[in-house]
Formats: sequence, structure tokens, C-alpha cells
Amino acid sequence: MKRFLLTAALVLLAPAALAAADAASWLARVGPALRGLDYQGTLVVVADGRVDTLRVFHRVDGGRERERLVALSGPPREVIRDGSRVMCIGTGDAPVAYDMGQAGRWSEALAISEAAGLAGYRARLGGAGRVAGHAVQRVEVLATDPWRYGYRLWLETRTGLPLRVDLLDGRGRTIEQVAFTDISLDQRPSDADLAPSAPAELEQVSALPSHAGEPAGWGVPAPPAGFRLRATRPLPDDGVHLLYSDGLASVSVYVERVGGGLRGDARRQRGAVHARSFWLDGWQVLAIGKVPAATVDRFARTVRAVPVDG
Repeated sequence: MKRFLLTAALVLLAPAALAAADAASWLARVGPALRGLDYQGTLVVVADGRVDTLRVFHRVDGGRERERLVALSGPPREVIRDGSRVMCIGTGDAPVAYDMGQAGRWSEALAISEAAGLAGYRARLGGAGRVAGHAVQRVEVLATDPWRYGYRLWLETRTGLPLRVDLLDGRGRTIEQVAFTDISLDQRPSDADLAPSAPAELEQVSALPSHAGEPAGWGVPAPPAGFRLRATRPLPDDGVHLLYSDGLASVSVYVERVGGGLRGDARRQRGAVHARSFWLDGWQVLAIGKVPAATVDRFARTVRAVPVDG
């Protein structure tokens, strides 16, 4: 009887396990596709009641990635990446370049593709469909708790390149969407397509700071499951910026001195980004991130001064 029950349980679990494995195998194709393919197309971003349209060019030259994103709506602006260097060009500002490293990629899809193995997420296959005239396979990366958002990806069947990514709330509703309306795969952009409109050369101006592991004087003793402290950055007057992440979602916590008589709190939201702040005893705490409101509230409420070993 026990053997029968065990066999029955394995039969019931097998489809779910196979579906998760299939989803993981599809997600494993995303990174190589984003890094290694030549393509160009038009990308539409729908968020916070706004629709932005971008022209995207991506080319690989002997393992060196080159990419250019040009805004087709709103103020003229563009982002150019050459290897690990990124230049941002916008109206009224001089071009500024940053050494972004691997974390500076514009597409969230690369991080989402690795989320299936992270605490707080589970992956499953959806149905087939079409995006921008290409056959796609839908893959869902769902949150298993209320502390983070989920995602739905549409992957081009031949290459695994994500052609659409939706950000999902706890009820599975789309709250942000990024999708190609047209795309040409394996079509190499020209040098002119990848060149910045500004005459300045693409060069490093500033390196993004990283102080992971340094004593901060402040911390969140019990962050939501899966989140851990990834980096700290000192601010003036004993303040600090703490960055917490679960490997995909992230929350920034700022602790800064303010006028001693200030007391109160505030909530802010812009699309999928939530912020929570408190003022008390001469300090301001601000938690902000593309996570549900309850998550930033938890971070803001539980920040504590922690001893620093001298």
C-alpha cells in the first residue's frame, strides 16, 4: 500500500517537475541570446500610464557587445553601450559615460532568466504564441510570496531571445510591459546605427561605487525572505545607503540626518515603484524599489542602528 501511495504521488508530481525543468531550460537560453545575437528592432515600453518607443540596435564583434537605444518618443535621448562602457545622452546634459560592468545591462530579462533558481520564485511553461511576427514560447517566473513581483516572458522559439516581458502583480495582472513591435534577427546593425549622436568619444567618466561588506552602522535585521544586503555606501553626517536584493528585485534604503523636530511618514508610488519614508529623532529613513508596497514598508519600518566593530 505504501509503495502504491508513493508511486501515485510521484505520478502526480512528475508533470509539475517536468514543467519546471522545461521552463528552466527555456530560461537558460535567454542569456546567450541577449549576449550573442545580432538584431535590431522597435521596442515599446508601457509603464505608469506612459508609452515610450525605442529603437534598439545590438551587435556582437568577436565577443564584444555593442548596443544603442534611441528614444523615438518624448525628449531626444539615447543609451550607447560598448563592452562594459555605457554612455547616456539626454537633452540639456553633456554625455556621461559609466563603467557599468555586467550589472549595467539595459534588459531586465537577463536577470529574470536566472530567477528560477532563486528563493521566492518558481518558473513554469505557458502556451505558444506570436510577437512581432515571430513564433514564441511563453514562460512565467512567478513570485511565491507577496514580497516581490512576478514576470511573464515571450521567448522567440528559434533563438530564445525575449520579445516581450510583462511585470506581474500578486494577482497575475500586468503592471508594466516591454515588447518588440518589430524585430529583425541576425541582421547586423551598421557602425552608423551604433554610433552616438553626440560628437564625444565613449570614455569612462565615473565608476559606480561599490562598498559591499563594509560596516554601515545601520541595517535591516530581518529583511523579507530571500533579500540580503548586497552593498553599502556612506552618506554625509553618518548616513548610509543600503542596497538589498534577492538576486532580481532590489530595494534601496537611505538613512540620513534631518532637522530634529521633524516627525511623520509618507508613501509614494510611480507605476511599479513604491517608496516609504519616516522622520523621527533627527533621522529620515527612505526605502524605495520596484517591489510591492508592503516590501518597502517592511524595510523602512525595521531599519535599526547596529554596532560597528572598531
